[in-house]
Amino acid sequence: MRNFVTFLALFCLLATVQLVTANDMAHYSGPTNPGWIAGGAVAANVKAIDGFKGVKAMFNKIEDFGDGDEEGEKSPLGEWLKAHTGNGQQDVIITDSGTCPSAMYPFPNKKPDGSLIELFVEAGNVHINVADWIYYMSYEGGVRSPNNGPSGAANVFDIKGLSFGARTGNIKPTKLGKKYIPSIKEFHSDRPFHTEQFKGSDWDLVIFGEDGADADPAVAISKTPGKDGTGMIAAMWQAAKPKWPEKVDIRGIGVAEFMVNWLQENGTFDVDAKHKMTTTWARIKGTN
Repeated sequence: MRNFVTFLALFCLLATVQLVTANDMAHYSGPTNPGWIAGGAVAANVKAIDGFKGVKAMFNKIEDFGDGDEEGEKSPLGEWLKAHTGNGQQDVIITDSGTCPSAMYPFPNKKPDGSLIELFVEAGNVHINVADWIYYMSYEGGVRSPNNGPSGAANVFDIKGLSFGARTGNIKPTKLGKKYIPSIKEFHSDRPFHTEQFKGSDWDLVIFGEDGADADPAVAISKTPGKDGTGMIAAMWQAAKPKWPEKVDIRGIGVAEFMVNWLQENGTFDVDAKHKMTTTWARIKGTN
């Protein structure tokens, strides 16, 4: 009888695990616009993010796509985006290099509506960008592409005339910034959100650093949920700094803190499901 109860408990546990959302994450760490972030900084930031406590527990699988993986929608990165759009789980892509490869959005503005990154976000997934103006251009193959210009972001967000152009940008952390991103400090943003342009849009802004109507880092949250969750686009530390002036590059640790402390709380993630299963199974065995 005891063995039957144990078997039944294990069966129920495994059935429950099958229902767990298994989120995935991808980095794009390909060629950079060198005036904005250096290649060495990108590699270090990818390592810092993946090694930050709590990040790996958020995801079933983490992949890194680099130069040669990003050319067109049939590229490995393009196939990853397609496979993770409408799959019923909220996945994350980080453009650590600050550039927007053609797998995500064909340049120059060849697909203003229905690009893979737009479909990915509309389905309820998350895109995080650092360094350069989000969706502005690509550097795939080590050569600067024709610019999407401001239209890239305007098309993905569906906000006519949207700009991330330089203004005052003397950013100070907000209360939310201090709470969720403990490493955040004052800095100068060259490419902030222009918060007034989001009024009346399909997006709500959560702001972690601001200077008047300039915001950076911040995350735009779609008001229209998709099959995978609620779509989000975060533009963070968009500043022309090949090497971050402080010892710790905030574009690595800050992104990790944002994911573990804020995104995990506000997104759709089942954290550390494997450890939960191990603990539950240990309790089942202990009572039999």
